Amino acid sequence: MQHNILVVLACLSLGPAARDDLRFHCAPMQCYTNQPLRKLFHFLSPSSIKWTEMEKLDDIFPKSKSVDYLQTSLEKRLGPPQSYDETNLVLQLGSNDPDRLKVCVEHAVQSYSFREINLNCGCPAIESGGASTYGASLMKQPQLTGLLVDSVKRGLEAGISSESDRPNVSVKCRIGLFDDAEQMRPLEEGDYNYLKEYITTIHSAGANHVVLHARPAILSGLSPVKNRIIPTLDYDFVRSIATDFEGKVDITLNGGITKLTQLKTLQSDESSPISTYMAGRWTLRRPLDLVGVEALAKDESSASLIETNTISTALENYIDYTLSMTTLPSHKQRFTTADLCLPLYLVAEQLKDDWDYDEEDNPSQDAPLLSYDEIESLYDVIRDGIIHLQDCHNKGGKKAKNSNNVYKQISTSIKCLAGTKVVNKWKRNRAEL
Repeated sequence: MQHNILVVLACLSLGPAARDDLRFHCAPMQCYTNQPLRKLFHFLSPSSIKWTEMEKLDDIFPKSKSVDYLQTSLEKRLGPPQSYDETNLVLQLGSNDPDRLKVCVEHAVQSYSFREINLNCGCPAIESGGASTYGASLMKQPQLTGLLVDSVKRGLEAGISSESDRPNVSVKCRIGLFDDAEQMRPLEEGDYNYLKEYITTIHSAGANHVVLHARPAILSGLSPVKNRIIPTLDYDFVRSIATDFEGKVDITLNGGITKLTQLKTLQSDESSPISTYMAGRWTLRRPLDLVGVEALAKDESSASLIETNTISTALENYIDYTLSMTTLPSHKQRFTTADLCLPLYLVAEQLKDDWDYDEEDNPSQDAPLLSYDEIESLYDVIRDGIIHLQDCHNKGGKKAKNSNNVYKQISTSIKCLAGTKVVNKWKRNRAEL
């Protein structure tokens, strides 16, 4: 494997046809896209748009709680307002309560800056707040969805006086909806007309951006994982909707994007009415590919702009962030050691995959961005960072023994920090991505 990152990224360049309005969205993923992972994503691809996890209103602002409780909830997730430094961030909310949603948005934007406020109308999982009362079930209730969008808009107006300073309002939904797996079928003209009317309703209420997951949602009978795999992808459905709303609503395509060359092909289609693209599972399995995403966004393909130390610098910046979080007084710490270690675990697993890459066994995958030497150097960066984390946390606990196998040493060290059960769960979850 002699691929050099400069060579691969040069092949991915969009050339003079690159469009500045194309930005990549790192999809919201429950239990993943908290601030630590978003920090790593930012260091790898500053221009990419990051999303919070879906924040259920019942969690951050229950009916029985005051605005002070909401403020505390936001600080746990975003940090104190005076030290908030995230950019290109979308706050995704899950709710079916227009009144509380308006209050939540009003106070959130008074303390923090966001690129957008997004209403989740696409999550089908009951345990994620979807199939029961909101999420994808809202697609059955266009008028309620419109009221919720209007509440977001009014919350922004109440929280920010200047219209030009207000975040956009967006909705994330599916291209269709079925109550259970037995009802699943190819989408028809009636389904298209329903989605068109649904988007018309939310646009009239104030949403100017819709993220369409290019699969229908199955409200019961499929797990969240299978809901992201089994329903058939239909990019043409999304393109047709984007054509019908061109110039009125920006449409982002979500679903099924798994590699850089695929993203490059989608972005280079100048005839496509789709504004932007989103992926979630890909960036979790292969977070370092975001360096390539950044190159596509900026049309950077020369050695003067893309250097092999880009990734190591991003990792070093992330490790500095973890150390700054770890050394805070205990009452100010917002993330567990496991939260801070997860991004490093995901990177280490990608590096292992790339080290073991065999083109014959993986004909549909892109060749790794990095050579063996570059992988080894990144392993060293991660190992050194974890040693510092262990030093911060070592209170008589065990530390990993030295090993000639750097990956094994990293894996053992992360287990010492985060716990073996936690890391084994990460491994199972990653296998399902």
